[in-house]
Amino acid sequence: MAWAPLSGKAADTFKIGLVDPYSGPMEHSGRMYLAGVQFAVDEQNAKGGLLGKKIEILREDSEFKPDVGIRKAKKLIMNDKVNMLGVGAGAPVVIAVNKVAEEYKTISINYGGTSDSIQGKEFSRYGFRVCMNTYNMAAAYALYLANKPYRRFYMVGPDYVFGYDSSKMFREQLKKRLPEATIVGEDFHPVATKDFGPYITKIMAAKPDAVYISSFVPDLPNFVKQARAMGLKKPFPFLSWVSTEPYTMNQVKDEGEGLIYAHQFSLMVKTPEMEEIIKKYHEKHKNDSDFLTWWPFAFIGQAMTGWKMAFAAVEKAGSLDPEKIIETFENFEWRSPLGTMYSMRKCDHQVILPMYVGVVKGGWNPFFNGSIRPDVKFPYEGPIEMLPAKEVALPATADYNPRCP
Repeated sequence: MAWAPLSGKAADTFKIGLVDPYSGPMEHSGRMYLAGVQFAVDEQNAKGGLLGKKIEILREDSEFKPDVGIRKAKKLIMNDKVNMLGVGAGAPVVIAVNKVAEEYKTISINYGGTSDSIQGKEFSRYGFRVCMNTYNMAAAYALYLANKPYRRFYMVGPDYVFGYDSSKMFREQLKKRLPEATIVGEDFHPVATKDFGPYITKIMAAKPDAVYISSFVPDLPNFVKQARAMGLKKPFPFLSWVSTEPYTMNQVKDEGEGLIYAHQFSLMVKTPEMEEIIKKYHEKHKNDSDFLTWWPFAFIGQAMTGWKMAFAAVEKAGSLDPEKIIETFENFEWRSPLGTMYSMRKCDHQVILPMYVGVVKGGWNPFFNGSIRPDVKFPYEGPIEMLPAKEVALPATADYNPRCP
């Protein structure tokens, strides 16, 4: 008799367990991803939920540590009885959570971890990546640079698997698409580095035309500000995939002009569905005390679209059974709010999608400037170029993932 009400309550709810950093130097990643997931959940619940069940989000702090992520993922499955896991920040954490998903036969949605090894040598049959990967970014940059005068590059990244994968892919893409280009130096730094002076000194001595930096907040703004102060003045180009993150741009201010960004999501895309989403999202978040979540910028947008795709796959499966969801999600196709088709590749559970490349421009920022916060004023996305999915997709080879042809 005690069991019956609990069972009934569980039957009316679809529980998602998110494992992300909600404390420490990377806590902003957890907040921005949560904003995107929450928006997708609210939209789905407004349509009647998922297969008639209201979606509920449960959160656990990974602290950006794989061992903590494992413990929290097991707690969500065993104690909280979640139907599905979700993880965004930190390739090592994503890999760890996917191993738990494999052990407990629970679907895990990766909406932020971009290291190619996640879907390659660390592949989990129960893990699906609904966001871009490091190959996508590197390929987008290489294609974009083909028509630019830069040929000497220096690479800088965080000292863990994402940084290594990102630099490796950028090197390989330059060799493939821009064979005359050369890498004149490479460094990896600890997360939350305070003094980039020694790295910048080496970069300046190598005399590159541009610097590819895969670091993110808090490292990217520190690096850019210190590099500009030491002599790499704008318009010296930095290629950075987080050049549209509000924290970064509000810290670097005008020094951010000229940053070249590549991402799967852009506020500059103009489709009726995107304009409606941007309007509805901002109406919900415009009074947030923290400007990070005012608009559905790149990372919030990728989490939102990723979960929308996941919900659409579950609806098509018509079942919450993980095996049926896997069967449906593999080779699943879905039209995104950006007006482009996303497809889930069967062999590695990697979403295939187009990329957008652009340069941070000076002048008026239509999203953040003119707000009620006079300190929130910075340059932002300029005109964008879309690169087709087939041009930037990670090749499905057996060396990358034995399941692939």
